Amino acid sequence: MGGGDTLKDVVAEEEASSLYPDFSRSSSFCFSDCSGVSEETLSAYLRKREKTYQEILQSHDFSRERLGKNNRKLKIARRQILSYTPGSFADVNLSDYHVPKTTSILIVGPKGAGKSGLVNKITRVIQDDEFAPARAQESYGMPSNGGTFFVQEYMFPRGGSASFCLCDTRGLSQISSSDNTDMIEQWITKGVHHGEPVIWTSDDSDLKDRLIRDGCTGCEIRKVNSIIFVVNAVEMMESESSYAHIISSAFNCPLLSFKDDKPAVVITHGDILSREERARVQVLVGELLGIPPDKQIFDIPDSRDAATALAVCNLLRHCLEHADKNLRFFPKRNFTISKVEGGGKNKTRMTMFSIALTLFLALVIFWFNHGQGGQNVAHEARHELNVFQSPRLYNLTHEVQPKPTISVQNSESESEAVPNGEPSIDWRTARRTARRLWFDEGKVAKAEAEPTFDWRTTRRLWYVE
Repeated sequence: MGGGDTLKDVVAEEEASSLYPDFSRSSSFCFSDCSGVSEETLSAYLRKREKTYQEILQSHDFSRERLGKNNRKLKIARRQILSYTPGSFADVNLSDYHVPKTTSILIVGPKGAGKSGLVNKITRVIQDDEFAPARAQESYGMPSNGGTFFVQEYMFPRGGSASFCLCDTRGLSQISSSDNTDMIEQWITKGVHHGEPVIWTSDDSDLKDRLIRDGCTGCEIRKVNSIIFVVNAVEMMESESSYAHIISSAFNCPLLSFKDDKPAVVITHGDILSREERARVQVLVGELLGIPPDKQIFDIPDSRDAATALAVCNLLRHCLEHADKNLRFFPKRNFTISKVEGGGKNKTRMTMFSIALTLFLALVIFWFNHGQGGQNVAHEARHELNVFQSPRLYNLTHEVQPKPTISVQNSESESEAVPNGEPSIDWRTARRTARRLWFDEGKVAKAEAEPTFDWRTTRRLWYVE
């Protein structure tokens, strides 16, 4: 052990070689900045990596054994995804937030990573049909032969009101990282829509013209609510640090993060690798991107077992929960700002309540005075009707009545017989007649202004006399 090697260095190298026997070249870039790390820190780091690696292996074995006997957990997970509506996973009052009609999940990743294949895999799992036809066009052969050039939207569930959609995109440019950053910025800030062409500056003129000509611009623009970052496990193992640099530079773009939440990562093509190699890639990608390998990285190979289907459901649950967690808050409903500014909203409400109370009291007083005045008028009209005398209307018969004679003695006798202040009136007949003829106040006023005569009764009385 010459050249300053110590026992701890040898132990660290042995642990690293035992964990990554065939992975030294691909993982060398992860330790390029570890020259100033102490031996104790490096040893602890390697032990933590070994623990994570073993936990991932155990989780793969445990899920296969458990789901092989009973797939009840898979049915529950699928039912939760199918019953999802935007905002249902949020623990806030949805009336204070902008809840989209459809939650949009953007799928990004390098070319040939398996983004379109992931869409088809999700479709088969959600529909619970392993033989469902493919919705997204997948490429085969060399990556340069084709691929996705337009943004494609896929609604879930199909045949009804979709609760979320997957937006498949073109693979990231391997020539210019600025193209990737500019396109990601456009997607996040301006939104995405179905049929949108994805054009890189490195594309030739013929390809650009075709994409512009075939692009669609009339579809609805959707705001991105969550992101899935796809990585090819085989490329990660076999390629040099250039592939890792493309992944790291695109993933660490600040626009891909929603507040503190980074995108979920999917590792594809794991069915080509062994179980140990898939676990190594999962740990390596977690170290490269700075996210927990066992919680935020999902290993979804191209297989049709229950463990893969459960991983797909867990991926969707993770994306939908984080999309509902980062809903946009309504600025106009920010009660905290109003409180800091002196309770402006509460003051406005109190002012409106005072005005309404004042108007109500004014209406009550006006109604009370108006009602009392109307009652007084009706009472006076009734009083006038009671003392109104209509001579010769009480006797409508043809009997001859004696002519009244003016006599002082009769007046005196009548005054003696009747007490002072009590006129001799047949009140029953007067009330009956007044109720029949003069009940309406309008008739009283009209009668006082324009007296009417019953000419038939007048003629009868004239003949009698």
